[in-house]
Amino acid sequence: MGADSSQSSQTEALESFVDLFFDPQHNAAGKHPNWCAQFRDNALQAKRAPVVLPRLWETTDESAYYVIARRPSEAGVVRELLVAFAGPSLVKVGYDVPLVLQRGDVIEAAIAAHFGTSSTFKLRAPREKRTDLHAALTRMLRLVENSPQRAWSAPKPLGRLLTDFEAALVGGASQVAADLLDQIGRQGGLSVANLKHLQIKRLAVMGQAVELLALPGLREVLLQDPPQAVKDMVLSAIHATCIEPALAENAVEEACAALARPWVPIAVLAEENPVRFSDSAAVTLLIGLLARGQQTELAEAIAALDAAQRSTAVPALLDRYRVVIARAAPIEAAVAGTGGADAAVEAWRPSTWEELLASVADGDKAALRFCRDMEVDGASELPLASDTAIDAALADLLSSLGDAGYESVWRYALSPFLQAVSRGGLSLPLTLAQITASSIGQRRDPANLAVLDLLLELFLRTSPSAEDYDEFLEHLTMRVQEWVASETASQALDFVDRLAAFATPDDETRAQAALELLTPLYRHAQRLDEACLASARSLTHELGLDLDWPVRQQPDSDEEPVAIGPTQVLVYGMDTGVLERVQQWMVQRYPQVKVSLSADKVGSGQLREVARHADFSVLITQCATHAATNFISQHAQAVVYPKGAGSVSVVRAIVDELHHRAHSSQLAASTRVAGGQLRVR
Repeated sequence: MGADSSQSSQTEALESFVDLFFDPQHNAAGKHPNWCAQFRDNALQAKRAPVVLPRLWETTDESAYYVIARRPSEAGVVRELLVAFAGPSLVKVGYDVPLVLQRGDVIEAAIAAHFGTSSTFKLRAPREKRTDLHAALTRMLRLVENSPQRAWSAPKPLGRLLTDFEAALVGGASQVAADLLDQIGRQGGLSVANLKHLQIKRLAVMGQAVELLALPGLREVLLQDPPQAVKDMVLSAIHATCIEPALAENAVEEACAALARPWVPIAVLAEENPVRFSDSAAVTLLIGLLARGQQTELAEAIAALDAAQRSTAVPALLDRYRVVIARAAPIEAAVAGTGGADAAVEAWRPSTWEELLASVADGDKAALRFCRDMEVDGASELPLASDTAIDAALADLLSSLGDAGYESVWRYALSPFLQAVSRGGLSLPLTLAQITASSIGQRRDPANLAVLDLLLELFLRTSPSAEDYDEFLEHLTMRVQEWVASETASQALDFVDRLAAFATPDDETRAQAALELLTPLYRHAQRLDEACLASARSLTHELGLDLDWPVRQQPDSDEEPVAIGPTQVLVYGMDTGVLERVQQWMVQRYPQVKVSLSADKVGSGQLREVARHADFSVLITQCATHAATNFISQHAQAVVYPKGAGSVSVVRAIVDELHHRAHSSQLAASTRVAGGQLRVR
């Protein structure tokens, strides 16, 4: 495993896409390699300029240029470039609105699979202006690539970027978090070590243990004594890649030997107190002690876990090292041996969430570090219950905060708080409504939409009164005209799907909220892909709304229709309601696809077998545990991440992957047939 493996795989995927695009079987422009060379080189070598690829249809003598943003967040900038360089003077349509990609077209399906569905513009010029358009696009590529580097996105304060990053992670929007991380790195203002901490956290949430351990500069970061949460993520990644596979085969010696692999950062194994870490991280530390021959220290560490009532964290294969220690001193030393700055943090411990949130709002450093370490499974926990008095007190506290205090709570405490509510299945309607109301003034960007989706799901779980229900939905649907569009169709439909999934105290209020979310999509229904249209029709029928969604017209094409064959898919997430609705939707429309579901918090033998046998696994990372996502990623044949955590986003991710695989298989089969015909000739 090399540090550049991820970058190398991305380069290979891009090369495969470009080769497919210029395949003469689908694009006659591929028969003129010299003419296409400059566009091919730009696609593969440029860093800032968008991808521009020409396409030619010989039978009709038509041509077009596909202009593709390299990242979804850059689609707006690409639109502005096209307005400036092509605009209405050379191209009448297509330069200002992203193309609705057709699944029945091999090339457009490949674009959707590689770049997403809302990042592509298709330009056609009249015959007499084709030369001018070619020259304009060539000039655009040259100027953008060679101009001084500038941020693609409007600059935001660093604090806001960090807040949005945390929101994207807790909301399950992993790609949004990646885009924000890129923006933070370009904008500067954060130390190299702290930027690495954010990269480690994103990879841990996504379950990408291999990529985490291959992160350049990881060893240097660990030598600087990073926060406990960062150490836990690295230890958990070592467990997923080295320890768990060996222990599953009852091979303790192999687990010890695996720690000697060159890409394992041994510095983090020097931690002596497993009680402070999650179960998977603690197991890594125990195996580290055994590998170093420190059997006395191993026995004391196991005893410390037993004393902390975490005996289940100790693998059965290490039971023979569990001894009865007569004196209590070694156990107390193991439990208390935190050392350094962390000892001061553990000396301060809030008794309630109200106390913690108030301290965070005041900027108390001990409170901020306490919140950070709460994200480690098995670390400090605060009691939280479905109590009306607690709910009212938390709501009152949040309503009294100023802008600075609320921003601090949103950035540091929102993630552990919402995870505590979600995993505990708690009912705190007033608090959740207050958080939603406080977010009204914020931009409805992808990160905040992900958090709103989670807040809606948690609120609907509480079986709210009609009055609370009406007030919450009023806050939720405020400013929908600013963000509901074809590009955010999945998120809007996720909201409607959650409304349909839960019982309502007021049918009229629910129908009105659903209409406010669906109406902007209905106006642009022809721009929605078939998965979103099918979901919109289904939800409209389920809620009894008066919207007649159009049927998409299939484009005339010589391509054979794609056939989805028998496929096995694993869908993992913590919201069982979403999982069940995904399964129902797939059974109704793709009965040949077997969908297995999992909401396990840790790995198991059964989950291992399901992940191994699935053709691909879909990970919903909203409030997911690192142990489970790491485990699945290690055993899955391929992993897909949906853009959102709702059932519509998950279904769309599954359908996109199914079509991408079917198109790839169809292309490979046609290539083999063509090759056989050439050999016969």
